[in-house]
Amino acid sequence: MGLSVLAVSRARAEPMLLSAPVDAVLTTPHRTEKIAEGLIVPWELRFLPDGREIFTERIGRVRIIRDNQVLPEPALTLPAAQGNKLGMLGLALAPDFATTGFIFLAWDKKVEGGFELRMERYRLDGDKLVEPKTIIEGIPANQNHTGCRLEFGPDGMLYMTTGDADQQDGVQRLDRLQGKILRFKADGSVPDDNPFVGKEGARPEIWSYGHRNPQGLAFQPGTGRLYESEHGPLHGDELNLIEKGANYGWPVISHHREAGGMRTPLVEMTPAVGPGRLLFYQGNAFPELRGTLLLACLRGEGVLRFSLGGGGLPQHVERLWHSKWGRIRFITEAPDGALWIGTSMQDPNEGHPGEGDDHIFRLVPDPHGTVDQLAGVESKPILLTPQTRDPETLVAAACAACHGAGLAGGEKRSLLSGDLKYTASLDTLEKTIHDGVPQAGMPPASGLLSDDQIKVLADFIRSKRK
Repeated sequence: MGLSVLAVSRARAEPMLLSAPVDAVLTTPHRTEKIAEGLIVPWELRFLPDGREIFTERIGRVRIIRDNQVLPEPALTLPAAQGNKLGMLGLALAPDFATTGFIFLAWDKKVEGGFELRMERYRLDGDKLVEPKTIIEGIPANQNHTGCRLEFGPDGMLYMTTGDADQQDGVQRLDRLQGKILRFKADGSVPDDNPFVGKEGARPEIWSYGHRNPQGLAFQPGTGRLYESEHGPLHGDELNLIEKGANYGWPVISHHREAGGMRTPLVEMTPAVGPGRLLFYQGNAFPELRGTLLLACLRGEGVLRFSLGGGGLPQHVERLWHSKWGRIRFITEAPDGALWIGTSMQDPNEGHPGEGDDHIFRLVPDPHGTVDQLAGVESKPILLTPQTRDPETLVAAACAACHGAGLAGGEKRSLLSGDLKYTASLDTLEKTIHDGVPQAGMPPASGLLSDDQIKVLADFIRSKRK
């Protein structure tokens, strides 16, 4: 079947309780560029094939960036409901966008008796979105807990998160759409293999349920595992591994509590961090982030970096850019590996906007740029070029973030002694380094390192193990 998200099996484990993440830094020299300011909560940003960027602004606008400048005229303005957390939310490009121009949007609308969350499809024509088509409507929404993230999976399906809309009685009901992850085909229809298709009294769009306020979705490259970030009650924010048809417990259970037939989170985050967008970073621009899961944090005002081990379970957590830009709604990876970050300081009542808020920033590697430092700790920059052959530099760039300095062991095992669990023999090290080990969370080094550099790394490991 190739990549599949139809059913994810994982070892049951006690949830990780995250109370005080370790602060970490980027040692890759880089610069921070301000792309836009004066925005009203940029919620989601995507990269267009022609080099432009498109993003949603919760005030009800979809906007385009061309040559690092936000176009003055929005691509689309909708009467999105306002107040607290309502507005224009998720955005996703269809897998065949290059030929169809289709873009999916989720937004909150004022209706008789309250609010609804809806998803529509548009076509991008030049700098404008045209030809609206309603995919789904009538999903309960409210001033709080409306979600909503849109993400296409490796199966070509569109996944959509919905919050409980402060209507907890509907979250455990399969005939209601709040507090769910929904799944659609790229044409907006319902896939036949959704878990509740054909079940009496159940909505066929549902993929999983029992969610409180999910705002992040990310598929792990190579395995297709689906991770979700979710705001919890009284702290207790969550990182979940999503399984087909599974029940994540809200409002029956939360935090690390258990109940029959309900999932507990992989990670419980107490105190709350306000989890936003999730991202598996796969670029070459920042080698120390490759293969790890990044979580934008609102209340936490930073980005959490999760390193995952075998079975997709978190092994180590660090915090980046704490209190640097304020509340962060999204972090996303550009085609060139640069990181784009959107702030969310215009959030009532938690946000306290300063001059120019909200912003979109871009982090770009730059040999002459900044090397982050922790107080009292000097950080040594990683200067990796195609000509680099020094094994210590290659280790620092490609391996040390997980396996420790000199491969002596860190959050993952030392490579200098003991069994090499995922390598048949020392003679096949090059292939393992080149291809990576997706099931253990190790990204392929191909693309980051040349074949010659991979051979240098393999020879270094072999020499140290003799």
